[in-house]
Amino acid sequence: MEKVSTAVQLLDEAKADIIRSRDSLGKNAKQLKAVRRQLTHIIKMVCPEPVGKLWDNQEYSLVCRVDATYCLPTVTFYVAGLDSFKDERLVSMLWYLSTLDGEREAKSEDYAQSLNRTYRFQFDGFVIRVDATVKSDSPTCRKVVISSELVKQDKYAIQCD
Repeated sequence: MEKVSTAVQLLDEAKADIIRSRDSLGKNAKQLKAVRRQLTHIIKMVCPEPVGKLWDNQEYSLVCRVDATYCLPTVTFYVAGLDSFKDERLVSMLWYLSTLDGEREAKSEDYAQSLNRTYRFQFDGFVIRVDATVKSDSPTCRKVVISSELVKQDKYAIQCD
């Protein structure tokens, strides 16, 4: 049996990787197709048309994005320019998503550095995320320092003899 060169092995591994990716993308496309009707309904109810500009944190905006490339189909609603996390538009959206097909608890995570909170709703076959950001000059929400740390970090240079 003839030994296969390293170059041929590397190319064969790259080809196998592409085939795995193709198969995974095909599976994800089938998952998206299976929940398309449900996602269409949710998007039409929550964000039928984009409002404002994505990442404009001074004016209210609501933009939607759908991704199914490397994960379960996921719809993310980006809501920015809020005065607080108690904003009626956000509260209504969260209520709608939590009662869509029964009672559902949202998991949330705060990103205090950017006055952002992400809510995550797990459904059968897909995920809905609401990425909410409060204005930096919000009258009710602000970043507060809860601790600080001093980190010693070495810097390096290359030195050759």
